[in-house]
Amino acid sequence: MDIFTILGLVLAFIGVIGGMVLEGGHPSALLQVTAFMIVIIGSLGATFVATLPSDVPFAIKSLKRCFLPGKYDFHGLMEKIIELANLARREGLLALETYANGGQGDPFLVKCLTLAIDGSSAEAIRETVEVDMHISEEDDKAGMKFWESWGALAPTVGVLGAVLGLMHVMSVLDQPSLIGPGIAVAFVATVYGVGFANVVCLPMSFKLKRHIEHDQLLKSMILEGVVGIQSGVAPGALRSKLKVYLGSHGGGAHEKKH
Repeated sequence: MDIFTILGLVLAFIGVIGGMVLEGGHPSALLQVTAFMIVIIGSLGATFVATLPSDVPFAIKSLKRCFLPGKYDFHGLMEKIIELANLARREGLLALETYANGGQGDPFLVKCLTLAIDGSSAEAIRETVEVDMHISEEDDKAGMKFWESWGALAPTVGVLGAVLGLMHVMSVLDQPSLIGPGIAVAFVATVYGVGFANVVCLPMSFKLKRHIEHDQLLKSMILEGVVGIQSGVAPGALRSKLKVYLGSHGGGAHEKKH
């Protein structure tokens, strides 16, 4: 569970609603079914228009990734690669089959090792795996762009909801007692649009972008390690090369998704 996602959402709602209460408002003023339908449902429909049908499953998958990510164990994987490099140096590449076929290893590392064990050259491994990484990145970006699109459209649909509300107010100008409450209700739609975009959609797209960057960095480290093993690079030299990828991740595990 990503506690920062939960904590961030809770703090955002406490800040917005708490500030409203301090100003003398009441949270119930934000509970407008009409505004919800116009803004949230309407902007969701517009987002579907902007999204390819094949991208929708990735959007759903990305929602889970924001709350229930895996682990980015940079240091642990580096140590495993060095261990495999020592094994290959002593016994040859075929000795790595035990790890590759064990069913317990990192899936991306296993994929790269399988290419090396099958006799692919370092260049062929790099070309094949980089294509795989690019496709995986595009799939992940499809989920991110769904939330990014929703965040871009929601405020505009919120303004549309406000205009519709004001149109209703204009129809009751002969009833002064209804004008004030009517205007307040109209602007709830704007609050929904701006709030939902900037508290939920855009922050989630930003977090997904960071997940994608971390995932690609980890895969690049794995690819570099396996190419080093296939090329016969000494384990000590390989460790020095892979340490560059750790950066601030060297101290422990971070969130990951393959």
